[in-house]
Amino acid sequence: MRLLIDTHILVWIVMNDRRLTGAQRTALADPENDIVLSAVNAYELAHLQKTRRIPIDESVETLRELVGFELADLPSDVWRYVEVLPDIHRDPLDRLLIAHALSTAMTVITADEIIRRYPVPFL
Repeated sequence: MRLLIDTHILVWIVMNDRRLTGAQRTALADPENDIVLSAVNAYELAHLQKTRRIPIDESVETLRELVGFELADLPSDVWRYVEVLPDIHRDPLDRLLIAHALSTAMTVITADEIIRRYPVPFL
């Protein structure tokens, strides 16, 4: 399974946060699963670091090596999925993450209740 991790999930992995559910921990630890970070979330992570809104100083590249995730560019047709998403909320980064997952058949790992209202597989 390909798992697209939301930004806060990456932070929780690095911080060994207790808010990660058992199912999320199991899926992330399964060597059969691919852990993927979207370029959208890499941007968000870099922005949050620059504005000191998260307690992580390591670069995206260093985190990639530590956690072992794949950094994935947005597919060129992601806009097609953004166009048809329901208007549940207006956060453009979350909408791009959801569209990325839909366009590449990935499961989103998130604790964000708004993202969980979209028609996308999630853990």
